[in-house]
Amino acid sequence: MSVNLEPILSPSPNSFGMEETKIDPYAKLFIAMRYWLLGKGLYRALNALEYASKLHTGVRKDGVTREYSHQLSIGHYIRSISTSLTNPEECLATVFLHDVCEDCGIAVEEIEAQFGSTVSEAVWLLTKKYRAEKKPLDRYYGNISQNPIASIVKGADRIHNVQSMLGVFDLSKQQQYIQETQEYILPALKEARRKFPQQEPAYENIKHMLQSQIELLSAVHKALDSDRISLPPS
Repeated sequence: MSVNLEPILSPSPNSFGMEETKIDPYAKLFIAMRYWLLGKGLYRALNALEYASKLHTGVRKDGVTREYSHQLSIGHYIRSISTSLTNPEECLATVFLHDVCEDCGIAVEEIEAQFGSTVSEAVWLLTKKYRAEKKPLDRYYGNISQNPIASIVKGADRIHNVQSMLGVFDLSKQQQYIQETQEYILPALKEARRKFPQQEPAYENIKHMLQSQIELLSAVHKALDSDRISLPPS
C-alpha cells in the first residue's frame, strides 16, 4: 500500500560539496500527509490517500505540476482547520477521493464499498459531471450546501483552484471561476454555516480565504487591463 517515491528522490551536492538527498515538493507533501495520518491513527483517510494516488498519475493543466498535488494541497489545508470539523477523517478521505468519479470514472458504489456511505455520499455530491451527464449548477451547489463534508471540501477545493489558476488559465477563464465562486460557492458556504454551526470557524476561514483571493485577483486583472489600455498601438 505504498507509493514509489524513488523517481522524485535525487542526490545533489550541498553547499559543502557533500552529496545529500533532495525531495521535491510533491514528495514532501505526500510524505508529510502520510505520516500525519499514521500518527493520528486516521487509517480510513490514509487508505483513501493511497487509493487515489494510484488513479491521479498525470499532470495538472500547467503541464508540469503532478495531478495529485491538488488533493495533497487541499488535504494539508484541511489539516489546519481539522479541529473545527465534526468529521475530520471522513473530510480528509473525501478530499483525496473527490475527483475519482468525475476524472477517473470510478463508480460511487466502489467508493462506498471501500470507504463507507458517509464518504461516498460526499464524493458523489462533489461530482459535477459523470460519464457525460452534468449536474445543473443550482442543484449541484444546493445539494453540497446540505452536507457538512462536501461543503467544506468544495470550499477548500476552490481555494486551491483559485490560488493555482494565475498563469495557467486565460483571463476569461479566471473571471468565470471568480463569478462562479461569488454566485454559487460563497452562498453555499453561508447556507452550510447556518445548517452546521459546529463548523462555523472552518466556514469563516474558507470564506475569508476566498474573498482575499478574489480581491487580489481582481486587482491583478484591473492592473493588466490598465496596462493594455496604456500601451501604444504596435
